[in-house]
Amino acid sequence: MDIKVLREEKSVSQVNNFFLGVVLWSVFIQFMPINPNYYQYIAFLIPISIYLFLNKSNIERILKPNMLNLKSIFIIVCIWVSVLPIILLMAELYIYFFGDTLANIVSQNSHESLTINFFLIAITPAILEELLMRGIILDGYRNKSRLVAAIMNGFMFGMLHLNSFQFFHTFIAGIIASYLVYATNSIFAGMLIHTINNGLPLIIDYLYPVVPEETSIAEPNFIGLVIFALIGLVFLIKLFRLLFKVNNISTKENRGFSKEKIFGFPLLISTIIFIGFSILIILNI
Repeated sequence: MDIKVLREEKSVSQVNNFFLGVVLWSVFIQFMPINPNYYQYIAFLIPISIYLFLNKSNIERILKPNMLNLKSIFIIVCIWVSVLPIILLMAELYIYFFGDTLANIVSQNSHESLTINFFLIAITPAILEELLMRGIILDGYRNKSRLVAAIMNGFMFGMLHLNSFQFFHTFIAGIIASYLVYATNSIFAGMLIHTINNGLPLIIDYLYPVVPEETSIAEPNFIGLVIFALIGLVFLIKLFRLLFKVNNISTKENRGFSKEKIFGFPLLISTIIFIGFSILIILNI
């Protein structure tokens, strides 16, 4: 593939500018007197709709609305189990060094109803955030290698949450979800693992609620967490290879890659805004 043609396409610049717009819009919405339950729809659905309307001729390429086969669904569930120790390790490390105040605020449920909470916390983000990140943003990096695109997608996905606690484990989650889309050629793969990751803990919490009086603060077993994370990583690699094979997609990329610059003005400003807003949140808790 002609590298010069790829450079002229400027797809990375296009989605980086779009991401900056989403970040600015999301921060602005934070200070608006709106019901928090509507935040995701206003912050994400509006810009997503505008982008897809302006790029409707490429909507199938952007969204990859291909159905998952049963083998892929089973493997994706196994991948979630494998990556869970890694995400838990990242969360525990953050709490150990920075405390759990922000973590508790972020994990608070807004409703007593399991149905409403599941819809707001699991279903809605799984649809909107995947359309945004593993649809629009990942498509913009289509002329980069999978590794570069997945890492950048994870980085931007972490910043999208506008707080330091969620950044680290959503960074990992973004990389995993990106590779799921690559391994299945379906955005539904990202939506599935997103729904499981947000929804299953919610269901367990409702079925087996933790009574504050019965809990005691214990030091996390980091050695055990690291061991489980390493075991999970080994299984993760094997499962991804299997997922690529099941969907007849090569793990190797025999094509040219764009040399278009990634860290330009839009991504730099997005990063500064994320850091500044994260600090602002910490100072106000």
